[in-house]
Amino acid sequence: MADVAMLQINSSPNYLSDYQLETKWFNTKADAGKAIQELFTFIGTEEKREYVGIVGPVFTDVTKYISELAPFFNYVSVSPTASSSSLSQTSNKSMEEDVTGERKYIYRNSLRLHPVETDMYKAVFQLAGQCDWDKIHILSGEGQNDMSEFRSSVIKVFTDKMKDKYLYRYSFTSSNKESIKNALAELKKSNARIIIANFDEDDAYDVFCEAYNVGFLSESPEYSGKRVWVLPSSYKNNWVVQQVNKKRSNETCSKKKIIQAVGTYLTPQFQWNTTRLDEEMGTGYFFSETWQNYSDLFYSKYAEDCPACQIEEKAGSLMYDSVWTFAMGLDKFLYHFDLDTGEINENQRNSNSEREKLLEELLQREGNRSSDLISAMLQLSFEGASGRIEFSNKVDESCRSGFKVKIQQLRVLKCDNDTSDDCDVELVDVCAGEDQLSCELNSMWDTSIFSSRYIQTCSNSSDFRCRCPVDEPIEDKMDKIIIGIPLTSLIFFTVTSLLGILLAITFLIFNLVYMKERVIKMSSPIINNIILLGAVLLYSYVPLLALTMGIDNYSILDENHLIKLCSVKLEHWVFFIGFTTTFGALFAKTWRVYAIFTSKQPRNIILSDWKLIVLIGILLSVDVVLLGTNEYLNRYKWAFQEANSTVTLNNHHLLDDTPDQYGFVTCQFDSKATEREHETPWLITVTIIYKGLLLIFGAFIAFQTRNISIPALNDSKYIGISIYTIVVIFTVAGPVSFFLKSQPELLFGIQAAGIIFTTTVMICLVFLPKAYQLRYQPKEAIKNQTVARDWDSLAVSRRESEIQNLLKQNSSCMLKTTQTVTTSVIKE
Repeated sequence: MADVAMLQINSSPNYLSDYQLETKWFNTKADAGKAIQELFTFIGTEEKREYVGIVGPVFTDVTKYISELAPFFNYVSVSPTASSSSLSQTSNKSMEEDVTGERKYIYRNSLRLHPVETDMYKAVFQLAGQCDWDKIHILSGEGQNDMSEFRSSVIKVFTDKMKDKYLYRYSFTSSNKESIKNALAELKKSNARIIIANFDEDDAYDVFCEAYNVGFLSESPEYSGKRVWVLPSSYKNNWVVQQVNKKRSNETCSKKKIIQAVGTYLTPQFQWNTTRLDEEMGTGYFFSETWQNYSDLFYSKYAEDCPACQIEEKAGSLMYDSVWTFAMGLDKFLYHFDLDTGEINENQRNSNSEREKLLEELLQREGNRSSDLISAMLQLSFEGASGRIEFSNKVDESCRSGFKVKIQQLRVLKCDNDTSDDCDVELVDVCAGEDQLSCELNSMWDTSIFSSRYIQTCSNSSDFRCRCPVDEPIEDKMDKIIIGIPLTSLIFFTVTSLLGILLAITFLIFNLVYMKERVIKMSSPIINNIILLGAVLLYSYVPLLALTMGIDNYSILDENHLIKLCSVKLEHWVFFIGFTTTFGALFAKTWRVYAIFTSKQPRNIILSDWKLIVLIGILLSVDVVLLGTNEYLNRYKWAFQEANSTVTLNNHHLLDDTPDQYGFVTCQFDSKATEREHETPWLITVTIIYKGLLLIFGAFIAFQTRNISIPALNDSKYIGISIYTIVVIFTVAGPVSFFLKSQPELLFGIQAAGIIFTTTVMICLVFLPKAYQLRYQPKEAIKNQTVARDWDSLAVSRRESEIQNLLKQNSSCMLKTTQTVTTSVIKE
């Protein structure tokens, strides 16, 4: 194509009509060192060069060395295909600043016909704006030097252009399967939907084959186009087939598997060869004529037809336009450069002597005429073989501008059936534009490799399902599914709790019916009733706890019915009040026995049931103060905490735009309601410590009264067993529950079983012995017969003080039954 351009230029009456251009080829072998060696051959050792400038090189890594030296040896270079954004780099050195104080470009004596390759991603930026994509993921391969610069440029351009969006970066080591697997695991964990592929074709096969193996897919029978991969423009159209056909050991990924993983991907491209066949180019030749010249020249050299003579051949078009750009710029410089003003003047034409002077100065090794030649080239604007040629890039004037960008998409034409490994696919243009991108959003993602997939027709473009894929699942449209208590477990423990409540009611009825019997009367039936009331509260706590943890696999549709349950922390009130009522009453009754039988002045001790009730009320008031203060200082609200689990991350869940969201319901501190950022949790901690102290006190008095041998009065033995049971159960259940917060079924089971078991053991130990004595040993309730006879005669007629004194004399009555009874007070 360079030869075709040279033939046309030397035959053209419109450009360089007084000159003949000649070319000399230098082979850099794509090596920077070889390129510099050839460059100094080009420059020569004389003060005057033989050639005016350079067209080339092709590769960026070579071009940057040739271009950087250009200003120092007074020559111009025009590269047809170098596209790295690094060639737009400016100097940081103050000595490189011009008189205006602006930084000069390092490669300012060079032009590039290929746009900056990362500029094609501006189409992706526009599409992201149209589709409201705020989360972009970039997966980069590392370890291949020929791609490292481009990959760095891609990351930089996305970082700069998408500052208002969330950009997530992932990387892997090229050709390292384990590294690729780890990177895909991170993408899968994030459920990345919009992914920029920043790796080459060989890595693409490894990435998408592994993606298929781990279930990170873009296609399924139910969903298509839910995950969008954006592949580099350097990929060949048939890259999938080429990569599948390569022989790889231990790899079995078919074409269909690769497509199922990558999906109907997008690839940004520049629009090449926009000139029509019948259109005359700015060179004065028709487009069709140029390609016919190419075909004829190829045949004359190789005696065969050119298999690659396609109109869309990009590199040939760019080379053709590069040679013509140099020739047109040189024509403008020689014929229209005003030596007086130092500017191009189209209205004047230089004489032969002026042109010779300009050419002489341009060929000097030392000088600055090359910058004037560049200025002339920057004013060019014409239609070339590769499209419009002009240099008005606001970011880098040395880079070609006015290029239209398009986005192509892989479209599925036909798949024989869902089990077939072969599908007919093609890349089609779906978006195009320059300043404003126009896309076919309603039909871009309506094809699938699965013929059975239901294709939704979109009549309402405002429907989110009829537009672009979303960058993340739509949370406000998700059904929140609770990971909570299984219904069977809830029913079982609720029924068990009801049976416990029924048992407590049975004991209450027994207590009321036989309260005048000696055995029941001596054990303070009113206090026993309070114990049973607390037991009912503890049993009620179990189903209440289940409701606060939520029922497994049920959706949260309306939280209003749970608002009050959370806003007042009802489960705290029920549990703590029930605990204090039950064990506080039990300990208070035993404390009375302890006070009577261990006091050195029994005559002054007056402990009626009502005084014990007051003591229980004081214990309860402490709970009310602590819990009430906690409610006043802290406000709570229901919150849905998403489960951090990979169990639900199957392909169906990953591709669904509105998947069921699994998580836990928690009653959390509401900072907005209290205008404070942090909760005040020490009140609940103090309440728990308070309960522990109550247990320690109960254990102490149970131990102190263990030898008092009046079963109707002394429950210390049973209290000790109850405390032992509580301590053992909660010592085991407490630490275990701490590690089961993410497993509500086990957490609830342990807590519910512990509460039901300890409460049942406690009330059975308190009431079953009394029922047994009443049924089988009615006359043996009080072992000492003298005390029994005296109790019978005093039970009704004597004052409470006389009865209490009688009990106090129990130990002395064992030695002398005729001793006078002193008076103290004890309630029946």
